[in-house]
Amino acid sequence: MSSSSTAPLAPESALLRVAPPPEESPLRRAELRLKQLLAEIDALDTELDSLSLALERFARAYEDAIAAPSEEVSRSERLLRRLRNLQDAASALTRRLEQPVLPPSSDPTSPQKSERTSQPPVSERRAHAAEDREDSFSDDEDADDFADDEPPEDDEPSEEELLAEREDEAVALKRLHRRLARLLHPDLAQSDEERTRLDALMARVNVAYEAGDRTTLELIAAKVGAGDTAADSLTDDERLAHLERRIRILTTAANSLRQQRESLRSTATARLYEEARRREAEGRDYLAETRAEMEEELHGLAQDARARMRQLERAARTLTSLRNKRMSTLAESGKGRKLRAFDPVLESPLVRQGVLRLERQRATPAARELARRLEDTITQEPWQVALTLMAFFAEAAGRPPPGLDSSEAWAERYELLRELDMPEAPTFDQALTRLPRHLELGMRVMKKEVRFGLQLRDAELLAAVPLALQREDVAERGRSVLAVIGPQEQCKRCGEEVLLQHLLRTRGLDELNGMLCPLCAHVQKSYWLYSRSEGQESLLPHALRLRTVVEQGLRLAGTTVGFQFLPEEREALTAAQFLQRFVDLYLQPYGVELNPVHLRLVQAGKTLEPEVLIGRGAIKLVLDPEAGTSDKEVLELLRSRIERRFRPDANR
Repeated sequence: MSSSSTAPLAPESALLRVAPPPEESPLRRAELRLKQLLAEIDALDTELDSLSLALERFARAYEDAIAAPSEEVSRSERLLRRLRNLQDAASALTRRLEQPVLPPSSDPTSPQKSERTSQPPVSERRAHAAEDREDSFSDDEDADDFADDEPPEDDEPSEEELLAEREDEAVALKRLHRRLARLLHPDLAQSDEERTRLDALMARVNVAYEAGDRTTLELIAAKVGAGDTAADSLTDDERLAHLERRIRILTTAANSLRQQRESLRSTATARLYEEARRREAEGRDYLAETRAEMEEELHGLAQDARARMRQLERAARTLTSLRNKRMSTLAESGKGRKLRAFDPVLESPLVRQGVLRLERQRATPAARELARRLEDTITQEPWQVALTLMAFFAEAAGRPPPGLDSSEAWAERYELLRELDMPEAPTFDQALTRLPRHLELGMRVMKKEVRFGLQLRDAELLAAVPLALQREDVAERGRSVLAVIGPQEQCKRCGEEVLLQHLLRTRGLDELNGMLCPLCAHVQKSYWLYSRSEGQESLLPHALRLRTVVEQGLRLAGTTVGFQFLPEEREALTAAQFLQRFVDLYLQPYGVELNPVHLRLVQAGKTLEPEVLIGRGAIKLVLDPEAGTSDKEVLELLRSRIERRFRPDANR
């Protein structure tokens, strides 16, 4: 016997439990569907509000924690693009200079070639626009399309209908109840029969309101408003049609809310928020970790920028060598002919012409505007003025002084300035990423040298700096810059590590340069220059104007001899010290046998006692009769012996 034949029969109660439920009427299904849609819309509204609030709070926290380093990363990336472009242009120019030099008539780079005339203007070629970084919190990303639960209808609900359907049920019911109460007021009745009908309708309205039956209230309102006297009789078909229309409208509204939710979830902010929640669940801090990652990235970007700047400095030296070699070759091949040698370096948009004689440059309107801007900036952004002054002194010196002759030196001296009196200023690496528009990292040609570094964007703007230095607070910043651009050495007297200051120990008869310790005024080095001064020496006129160096004159036989001092040294200068300075720099070096006891300093007609501090004004050197010679004879003897230093054969 099979097992199926022995299975017990299911009890009758079990059969009743599994019987299919009776089929619901279309009206009941519509009412249930409407109820589900209303609940779903309420849930979607709540979810959207909650998600929007959470994302708004996260965005504010992200902005507070990440916005600053994120902007720094963006600036650093723009700086690197600038440096890469400069490297590419320098490499192209180097390859051009490495090509064999051809006679001017056949040189493919000759200005006679038509290809040069087809190039855009230099100013246009030099333009470089910074790329804008995409916003991390952009909500404009494409969202997925979501299909409606129901097939599209020909009569799509209007926006007003959608808003009306999404209205809070309690508010909608109250609004309908008040409207019907006004329409069905007993005072509107024209007869007792009409009053009875209105009372019956109002009773039905009250029952529907208490039951929360919005469909009945809307249908009654529609009929009464249309003047339908049969408003108290609502058929199932009417109720179903009204419910189906509401369902269609609410379905569209629910789809719209779902799309808004998914669009919000697909934004960059939402993705970052989800990542933050995931890490928080792991016991980690997303914002702190992201900030640390960005700071590490910034360090790497800064190191990359420093390395590229060093490479560009080497590229500038290579261009200098190739350019000078090329110009020499062209000069030799063109002997006996009046030909203008074509210089690819000066014709390149990569390199601008440096200023050779700044004192001859007149201030253009652009330079005057920059001068006013520097005066306005000195209090809010002193670091911008400091960098502008450093760029000015580096170019005005011809050959940059030791503190400005490389990017590493720039960084060191700028950081020193920042440490001394600009604590709120950005670091050097940060400053390079936010340069004011009148400064740039670029190349310039100075006589026979090509140099790379921070410079004013146009040579005509250099004339702005002397104008701005006439204002005292800008001049004070100029004094600070001049104090940090000298060579660094350990003072042989005080033992401190210092940045040496340059001055002319004397000028007039002789011209002796000196490098002094700024702390104790010890002369670390004395030297003559036999060519045009460059570097720190050429900045002496600016040092005198800014009074980082002061000069005291001494009259000898109608000739003024100048002696320069550091300001603190000059304030403490006595008559005996000043007289000894003349002996040390003139009498002893040139073998003039004259006893110092026979020398006197006279100021305003009075002989100065040895211990007296020297005041302002002219000082005269007077020889006593016991000296055995006159001041004119001493002057002529000094001149003749100084001249012999420049003409060694005169000693024979």
